[in-house]
Amino acid sequence: MFLISQTVVYYLRGLLTSLRGSPAGLKLNVQLNHFLLKCFIYHVDLWATFLEIVSPAIHYLFLPLSILGLCGLSFQLALLSDLLVLITLHAHCFYIYAAVLYRLEIVGIGALWRVVLGRRKNILKNRVESFDYKNSQLYLATLFFASLLFLLPTVLVYYVVFATLRFGTYCITYILLIIRRRILHLPVDTIMRWLLGVYISPDNVEVKLMDVNRGQVNDFAGSISAIFIKPLPSWPSNTMTDVQNGDSVYSINQFFIRLIKGQLMGSIQPKYSTT
Repeated sequence: MFLISQTVVYYLRGLLTSLRGSPAGLKLNVQLNHFLLKCFIYHVDLWATFLEIVSPAIHYLFLPLSILGLCGLSFQLALLSDLLVLITLHAHCFYIYAAVLYRLEIVGIGALWRVVLGRRKNILKNRVESFDYKNSQLYLATLFFASLLFLLPTVLVYYVVFATLRFGTYCITYILLIIRRRILHLPVDTIMRWLLGVYISPDNVEVKLMDVNRGQVNDFAGSISAIFIKPLPSWPSNTMTDVQNGDSVYSINQFFIRLIKGQLMGSIQPKYSTT
């Protein structure tokens, strides 16, 4: 794990270095680009130092984790997903920083653009209406609008890079989640019964009480019950509900759309519960 995390740190540091100057011919703001690079590279170095400190303790955990790996393939996939999240934790932090900056840029430019057009948003009436601004207010709004507009390409480049990493991590963990669902819903008991030649199981039969008739026939008093026997499919029919701190987990398409809109995605990996 330490070697894998060091490889991730190495390539992430190389990715940040490639953003220096004019990546892909884009003209970025020199001061802002230099500031963001220093912050992110410092975060990467801090994460690498943390891995070097905790690596001896992680080596001692490999033996018990290997023993627990005998519990089954679903456990190993869950462990792999957790390790992937742990290794890419710093990339997730970078995504949060870039998403906050990108969201501030979009909201700020939208608000200042309304000021330049001589309009404002009435929060009480929840509508955009005309408003007469003073010349000083229009001057400051135009100044800040131009500043944010020129800084937008730099912030957008960092947001696209780290949102792509975040989306890739989410896709991998989502695929592992789907595989774990299929494994956990696999009817192992039914398959074993079929292989052993036992085709009857109480779990595959539904018995319902239809009617009960009471009476007396030839000096015999009692009741006659009618039951209905219905065979059930061997494959379980219970549904899976996505849950993440009380909120529904987004699919890959919804996740991608929210990334385009700049909406912050706080969950590191999808989770679920069975209902």
